[in-house]
Amino acid sequence: MAIVDFLIKLLDPVVLLRTFYIAAAALILFINTIPALRSRFLAYGSRATSPQPRSKNASSSPKTTSTPLLQFLDHLTIYRVPHNWFTHFYILSVLSTLFWTHQLYTRGPASNTSANPNTFTSPPTTSMSLFQVHLVLSFQFLQGLRRLLESHCYTSTSTSQMWIGHYMLGLLFYLTINIAIWIEGLPALLNPSSPPTSFSFLTPTLTLSLLLPLLLASHILQNNYHAYLFHLRTRTRFATTYTLPSQPPFSSLLCPHYTVEVLIYILLALLAIPPGQTLNLTLSTAAIFVAVNLGVTANGTKEWYLESFGAENVGRRKRIVPWVW
Repeated sequence: MAIVDFLIKLLDPVVLLRTFYIAAAALILFINTIPALRSRFLAYGSRATSPQPRSKNASSSPKTTSTPLLQFLDHLTIYRVPHNWFTHFYILSVLSTLFWTHQLYTRGPASNTSANPNTFTSPPTTSMSLFQVHLVLSFQFLQGLRRLLESHCYTSTSTSQMWIGHYMLGLLFYLTINIAIWIEGLPALLNPSSPPTSFSFLTPTLTLSLLLPLLLASHILQNNYHAYLFHLRTRTRFATTYTLPSQPPFSSLLCPHYTVEVLIYILLALLAIPPGQTLNLTLSTAAIFVAVNLGVTANGTKEWYLESFGAENVGRRKRIVPWVW
């Protein structure tokens, strides 16, 4: 009976969302710790290929024996999609935000079905306010729309690819993140005495006054970093060459555009804390996933920079956490 109760609890949408983010982060860390998996499934874009030409003597080096397991892993790597399909993430994000905003605001059929208390084994007793739900959804819309425009303006035509598993994981994240935003506002959404068309604004607080400017500043900074990186690329008929970033903060931090993206999701999680609580656990687990995913990518980026430009040029630049890592 205890096992049945446990399995039923796992079907709770809140538990499923949190489990998905933590399990996905753990899977990425696991793949990253095994070289045979990391080299096959995590690298994408410019990081998926070595910038250095093969040595003339490479063909004379002894060949390693390919085991059935390695052959199977090699077979899995053939399922790849164009790197430019990253745009699909942001299209899905924007459409998902618009869909749920409309459903929650009008209490449409999807909203009524998803917010049915019978769906939850243990509905939350505290709740985000309706204003919090719509405010965080608005910032998620801004994130998705901005990244969609950037993917159009700052992405050059490329033949680089990414593994289809990475692609599917990205789609799942952007599909679920909008649900994760409103799921802890369920009691307010279900309250018949407070229709979603007449929510009250949050009382201005020091926390809110800090979070909103920080969020807007993070969006501006990330846009500037993406524009700067794009203009460092030189595309010819045969290949794309890259210049080592040198302007601050790139002179001390290799991936500040990843740093501010993690910061954006941390700030959204803070903005979505239900009154009287210390944490929005669902969005916090989403922020953990973003941090792990981009942290692993930043580690691969540093390896690529070292190969491309040499340790003497890359120096002691940190990957994603200023002054730390």
